[in-house]
Amino acid sequence: MKSMKGVPSMNNKEIELLLKDNHIYKWQIAKELGIHESTFVKWFREELSQDKQEKIIVAVENIKLNR
Repeated sequence: MKSMKGVPSMNNKEIELLLKDNHIYKWQIAKELGIHESTFVKWFREELSQDKQEKIIVAVENIKLNR
């Protein structure tokens, strides 16, 4: 399933796997998003909204590009 922006919809486990596969830590995503690491971790207490999923996926891509 794709969102309006063309970013694939993923559940929390899939996003965590994406981070692991790309050797990206949650603190790196939080830094990229401009939020505290603990805030980012709390997002995973429930399934992420499409908006948050998109932000995370874009952050992953930005981190990968800047390596």
